[in-house]
Amino acid sequence: MLILALPWPGFIALNAQDTQHSVDALAQQAQKYLQDQKPQLAIPLLRKIISLDSKNLNAQANLGVLLFFQGNYAEAIPLLRAALQLQPDLWKVGALLGIAEKRTGDSAAAQNDLERAFSNLALSNPEEKKLRIEVGLEMIELHSAASQFEKALSVVVKLEELAPRDPQILLAAYQISRQTMYQSLLSLVTVAPDSAQAHMIMAGELARQGDHAGAITHYREAIRLNPAIPGAHFELAEQLRTSPDPALNARAEEEYQAAVRLNPYDELSWRQLGEIMVAKSNFKAAQENYERALALQPKDSDARTGLAIVMISLNRPNDAISLLESALKDDPTNIAAHFRLSTLYRRAGRTVDAEHELEAFHHYQEVKDKLFKVFKGFSGQSGPK
Repeated sequence: MLILALPWPGFIALNAQDTQHSVDALAQQAQKYLQDQKPQLAIPLLRKIISLDSKNLNAQANLGVLLFFQGNYAEAIPLLRAALQLQPDLWKVGALLGIAEKRTGDSAAAQNDLERAFSNLALSNPEEKKLRIEVGLEMIELHSAASQFEKALSVVVKLEELAPRDPQILLAAYQISRQTMYQSLLSLVTVAPDSAQAHMIMAGELARQGDHAGAITHYREAIRLNPAIPGAHFELAEQLRTSPDPALNARAEEEYQAAVRLNPYDELSWRQLGEIMVAKSNFKAAQENYERALALQPKDSDARTGLAIVMISLNRPNDAISLLESALKDDPTNIAAHFRLSTLYRRAGRTVDAEHELEAFHHYQEVKDKLFKVFKGFSGQSGPK
């Protein structure tokens, strides 16, 4: 499978050094075949050049590249290595060598060559940037296969900086996160199966699977074992708040309160307390809680939206519009903000703006519904085998 969409000519410029007439003539003909996109005709000529001049850099490199793209890794490897021995800074050749070594099972050599290429490929060159991404993905596979998830994750971070919207990189990031999570879970359950931390992890897994009752039980046990364990009160409150049992819903507030008593910098708990106060029509307390949350995290789009709802309830529509517009700058996918802003724009006579926000609301609602179906399908799946 081709990993590069690079044209054959110009990958390694043929600039024959050998003064022998036969080598020069072969090189010129091989170059013509490459320009005409006829690699099969160039290959025997390059072989002939190497038989006449075993240190011909251009012939070694080009033949190695051509064989690589044909999937003939075993024969390409010695040619690519020979080219690098003659000129070590051919980073694209080094990248292909590392990939070929990986695909033929030489993991140690592959890791060395891929790491060198990854560090030296030029980001200013679009072809080298694309190749660097391919090299990074190959490195992630190597590190993951060796259970070196921290190394894999460090490569993922660098790739996300290069191409933050690349689906393949996002998939790799997701897979590494899942593998790291399950490795941590296994280690913790092995060394401390009855610890508060183990109960936290088990609760999190049950919550992910939609088992609210089981998650609540384990979060409560974690708090019993260690009342000050970070995050436990907030996570328990989240499970209580989203439980189908109204009696449990009513107990969420006390857990959020416990969370901020333990950690006054718990921004998420302040935000959720604001939502609870809105539901109770206690708008003064809601405003205070949302403002505390925003003081800790000014770019919390949900907290801004919640505070905007308070402003609407207090008949301060202009303040609400400003808050909602700011919320959408921080998070354009905020469904509630789009809907509320559409309503306020319509009341203000801004019909076109209102329609735009309503369209955005329907678009992101559809996306949210699709994601819900996907995650619902995941909820019954077990961990990695």
